Amino acid sequence: MNSAFHRLGQYIGKHPRRFLAGWAIVIALGVWGGGRFPDAAQGGTAGLYGSDSKAVSDALRTEFNNPFLDPLIVVILSPRYSSDDAAFLKWNREAARVLRQLPEVKQVAAYADMHDPQLREPDGHQTMMLVGLAATEVPAQQRAVPKVRAAIIPLRAQLLQLDPQSVIAVTGDPAVSYDINTSSAEGGDHAERRALPLTLAILLLAFGTLIAAGLPFLMGLATTMVSLGLAFLLAHLLPVSNLLGNVVTMIGLAIGIDYSLLMVKDYRERLLHTPAKDAVAATVAEAGSIILWSGSTVAIGLLGLLFSPILETRSVGIGGALVVLVSILAALTLLPACLALLGPAIDKWPIIRRSTVRRSADKTFWARLAQWILRRPLRTLLVSAGFVALLALPALGAHSGFSHERWFLPRSLESRIGADMLAAHGSGNADLIVQALVRSTDQQPILGAAHLEYLAEYQARLEGNRRIASVASPLPPKADAARRALFLSNDGRAALFEITPASGLSMKEIQQLSRDLAAVVPGGPFTVTIGGTPAYNNDFSDKMWGSFPKVFGFVMLTTLVLLFAAFRSYLLPLKAVVANSMAIGAGYGVVVAIFQFGWLHGLVGLEHPFSSIPLEVPLMIFCLSFGLSMDYELFLLFRIQREYHKDCDNNRATVAGLAAVAPVITGAGLIMTVVFGAFASADLPTLKMIGVGLCVAVLVDASVIRAFVVPAFMSVAGRWNWYPGRRLVGDSRMGRR
Repeated sequence: MNSAFHRLGQYIGKHPRRFLAGWAIVIALGVWGGGRFPDAAQGGTAGLYGSDSKAVSDALRTEFNNPFLDPLIVVILSPRYSSDDAAFLKWNREAARVLRQLPEVKQVAAYADMHDPQLREPDGHQTMMLVGLAATEVPAQQRAVPKVRAAIIPLRAQLLQLDPQSVIAVTGDPAVSYDINTSSAEGGDHAERRALPLTLAILLLAFGTLIAAGLPFLMGLATTMVSLGLAFLLAHLLPVSNLLGNVVTMIGLAIGIDYSLLMVKDYRERLLHTPAKDAVAATVAEAGSIILWSGSTVAIGLLGLLFSPILETRSVGIGGALVVLVSILAALTLLPACLALLGPAIDKWPIIRRSTVRRSADKTFWARLAQWILRRPLRTLLVSAGFVALLALPALGAHSGFSHERWFLPRSLESRIGADMLAAHGSGNADLIVQALVRSTDQQPILGAAHLEYLAEYQARLEGNRRIASVASPLPPKADAARRALFLSNDGRAALFEITPASGLSMKEIQQLSRDLAAVVPGGPFTVTIGGTPAYNNDFSDKMWGSFPKVFGFVMLTTLVLLFAAFRSYLLPLKAVVANSMAIGAGYGVVVAIFQFGWLHGLVGLEHPFSSIPLEVPLMIFCLSFGLSMDYELFLLFRIQREYHKDCDNNRATVAGLAAVAPVITGAGLIMTVVFGAFASADLPTLKMIGVGLCVAVLVDASVIRAFVVPAFMSVAGRWNWYPGRRLVGDSRMGRR
């Protein structure tokens, strides 16, 4: 044995302290950078380049002087006072004055100053203040949210003195994005803290000694912190979403521990009859090569997300591939250095006493299970595959898209409290305005005398649509000079019509309204481009659906090529892709059953089921679990291939391979299930969905698919598993199993 991996293991065994010193520096820098990553990451949703919604958004920010395009909405409820009462008017004017003094605020629209009926509810007890921010970029707008909320704290105290039952909440798109980002970061931290104790307990059960269990545990933490530090550097080179931090935490713990689990188990087995340094070299040669192949397939699955049209999912792909790379490097260098220094001391401090009686390989539970399966392979294959298909069945009824249910935000978030207040008084669609950008094509001012009749007729058509609650525009006489300036471009040749959908419309109906409005154009020399949140949702859906074939095709085809290079088999790569797809289908099916159908939704702390599953959820479940599930596939197939090369007996190799690797797969699967299950208890529904989907996919993969489907298929396929294969001595009979 003189492979590059073996030589690497020998070198590490001779110089372990060099590698430990280098990694100590890297880990320290990772801890420093990881703590600063949330401040460097970008929150919110980036625009979709080349889309109409992006074009309208850019035009409104560069050609108009309207600070209320993405306002914060301060919702004020006072059961005691009406909005026209003197005491409330005085407080309202003072609140507007305080907010206008903030450097982050450009303009404030308050009922006390404008007496605009759109800023109050009919009963007068609830009003709104629109806070126009000075910043036009999403990150800067989000940074303004805590500043505005801090300024409101003393104002809230003053109002509570007037009316102890009053409520104030800051909502609006920037506030929602800020709250989601904050909750997302906290959810990742909480999930990590929940997962760590259970993960350590599983490792203690698997290895029985504190040192052997502690190594994979510490490796998972180390790879996570180093990856977050690299993500901090990456955030200074290109925009990355803060979701990258969640996926680094999620995958870093799971895959870092998985690879260490395989290495430590292999090392301990070799240590029984080999000196420590030789055992390290042999472990790197055997397990290290498997980890490299395995990590490559995981990275391929994650890099498929780069074909996604949005920053958030692309960042998940980048972050996932980054943590996989760090995990591979740590497994091939840092862990062997630790093993070389520990030597036999890895079995010190036993927690669970291990039996000193070594059982025959063919007498273990997993060997007996494999033998039982191979006596009835076709029946086992049909039953186990049928069970997985039942779990995946709800996916056929999935509704994918955007959901505007208020409970998509956790109840504790201030933006959710404000959204509830707006919805309770019939203003639930106030943040779903459709923006119609109307341009004149004759080089004349858009409000020129020749245009007014056409534009008035256009506005009348809009107001006559039963799906539209109101239309705001620069047209006289409704708009005074100050208001008109907000809706006119700086050159006077474009006008903004803000269209508020009627209350009671679903998100799907509002999105259809946005599509329909693109075909409504004023008579005369005008063009109309539709923007706003509903238009963005339409563009997002169109581009996301268009990216699915690219993502799925890239991941599957590249994986097939990689697996063919690894096994020189036509059948095994196809079987691996199908098996992984089954696990993914099961995971997504359970997500649809819980989050859309509402089955057992209380078990994951879900307030209400949703009408739709966000499109990024199936995409991320596919890419994340496809690569992670391939880990177990390769762990098992490489061991079966190694056994098969001994005597070309397919059935014996299947039994021996499952008996040898199943304990590692089971332990790794339990650890991943714990890590992903911790994310299933996060407050944000999107994190819950991804956590549940990955948890179920990994659990089904590590148990049903690897323990039943794969052995049964290997037996049914027989020698064809290895066709065309490498030329092996004594393997001249095609029919041999």
